[in-house]
Amino acid sequence: MGLYGILIKPFVRRRDIESASRIALRYFELIEKIPGGRLVSRWIHRNRPEGLEREVFGLNFYNPVGLGAGLDLYGELYNDLNNLGFSFVEVGPMNADGVRRAVRRIQDDPQDDILAACINDDYLTAFTLAYDFCDFFVIDITANPTTDVLDPLLDARVAEEIYKPVVIKLPKSIPASEIDDIVDYSLMNGIDGIEARSLEQIRQIHEYSHGRLPIIANTHIESPEQAAEALEAGASLVEVRNALVRQGPPFVGNILKYLLKKFAKNERNSPKPDSPAAVE
Repeated sequence: MGLYGILIKPFVRRRDIESASRIALRYFELIEKIPGGRLVSRWIHRNRPEGLEREVFGLNFYNPVGLGAGLDLYGELYNDLNNLGFSFVEVGPMNADGVRRAVRRIQDDPQDDILAACINDDYLTAFTLAYDFCDFFVIDITANPTTDVLDPLLDARVAEEIYKPVVIKLPKSIPASEIDDIVDYSLMNGIDGIEARSLEQIRQIHEYSHGRLPIIANTHIESPEQAAEALEAGASLVEVRNALVRQGPPFVGNILKYLLKKFAKNERNSPKPDSPAAVE
């Protein structure tokens, strides 16, 4: 079952997700403080199987599974959480003050792998403060579903020496016509991707953009099957959070094993370029 299953799962099973997340975060913080804890965690989970690598937004992800925002709010434990097998960790959501707090942590403990910052207020200030310290940015427009906040950020990015991807995080509920407008804006203005909140949003974005706009699935994934379903619907990457808290670190490995097996099976069943089925 593992230490998490013995010590933590009984306490988080019936709690609301916010208090459960705080308990889980304290557990991961404890592991960090154990001498050699990171190395042990990385060795135990060994969640970097070959065959799941992909390039998205011009970044190289060693698998499609990331940790969504809402657990590591201020960049306290991103490296420790990354050791569970995530190919990226999204910290936040944060305003400018939250970014300042996270940046202090990142300066003391530079990230080992891809780090994303989710920004939900003070957009321009937070974006410019975080720019040198994160690999890509998720702009959460849930509270104000308009693209107006994005123009200053994109202008500021032009002045930077290094190009870094910007992703729009959609609200859970948004009319289909507004999603189409956001996709149009994204394709015309250099937005690098969209973080979708449901399978319906994923399918709409993928179809409307003709697959030209990468999608991160933030769809409350609770099982490996749901992760595969999101990828098959058109997502390039998937995020988990609540299921990590409820089920513990083995959940990440279970997703990766399932995806590796499923994709390998699909590849075996796909017609070869010279086969009659492929020719047809």
